[in-house]
Amino acid sequence: MQEHSFAFRLKEQLELNHLTLQTVASALGISRTAVHKWTKGGEIDYDNLRKLADFLGVNWIWLRYGEQALSSVRHAGPVTQPMTDLRRRYTAEIMESEARMRLAQQGARIVTWEWNLISDEVAYSANVEEVYGWPIRSNQDFWQHLPPDDVAAMMAMYEQAISTGENCEYDFRIPQLDGSLRWISSRATVVSDALGRKIKMVGISMDNTARNLAEEALRHSEARFRAMFEQSWGALGYLDLDGRWQRVNQSLCELLGYAADELYTTTWQALTHPEDLAPNLALFEQLKRGELSRYVMEKRLRHQQGHYLWLRVRTSLQRDLPDASAAHLISVFEDIDAQRSELARLQARINELEAADNATASGRD
Repeated sequence: MQEHSFAFRLKEQLELNHLTLQTVASALGISRTAVHKWTKGGEIDYDNLRKLADFLGVNWIWLRYGEQALSSVRHAGPVTQPMTDLRRRYTAEIMESEARMRLAQQGARIVTWEWNLISDEVAYSANVEEVYGWPIRSNQDFWQHLPPDDVAAMMAMYEQAISTGENCEYDFRIPQLDGSLRWISSRATVVSDALGRKIKMVGISMDNTARNLAEEALRHSEARFRAMFEQSWGALGYLDLDGRWQRVNQSLCELLGYAADELYTTTWQALTHPEDLAPNLALFEQLKRGELSRYVMEKRLRHQQGHYLWLRVRTSLQRDLPDASAAHLISVFEDIDAQRSELARLQARINELEAADNATASGRD
């Protein structure tokens, strides 16, 4: 229920004159339910309106349409009403609501603003200097503090919004006296009058400097990581817990003979030699259960040309923050195929020599 409404003024009169709904209903010759509906915002016809105003001793125009309407008709001052308990409660609710709004604005560093498109006047909430870093009292104050690129982009956006009536949003920068930069995220909508004319733009602006700095630091960190990952001489791979390759570097692609896109369509299980798969899966399950922090094993992986390569694979489990339940594998692959081949050749030679020695010894016997 709004303060400037028929229902509000009627309830005030009932409270002021200590009248019950039934008393009014009896005086007007109508049902109590009808009076109750009026106090809840229901419509009232002209005859009952005049009767009700006469019974309450007030002007019927004021009762139905308020002080401004009566003033317009009479060219007289507004009707003065004493402060009732209802009005006090209503005023207290407004003050409490406004206090909560101010607290929320200060805590979230949110500025509210209204731009009169006819007079070009702009009004900001009281915390604008705290958030923007500058006192802003007019559009001229605002535009002069923005970089030219942001001014051009925002003016074009506002012109488009005013032309179409669409909402708009933009993140702009405000340089500070100390050389730092504040990032402000602004959202606005155009308001039209009853004739459809665009008369004002209202919006909110929020200080997003901390978020932008964090995102920029993250982008730089990711860029450094990508550079280190791609330029590493070692063959590296990130895999999800299902075994699918999430990211591979060029060294791993060259080692296995696959393009990165080819690896992304398969799993490490599918490339592992059947004889090496069971022991590998056993170590993998221990890793997932937290029984191992990492493991190292020598196994064979299928090359793109079909043959198998012997590799030494070091694998660890990396949990993602803040969701520690999400995780991925980091594996480093070392080519030991030549070593294994040489070891196999040497072992075969040892076996050959031992067999010959055993044969010689048997001949002497």
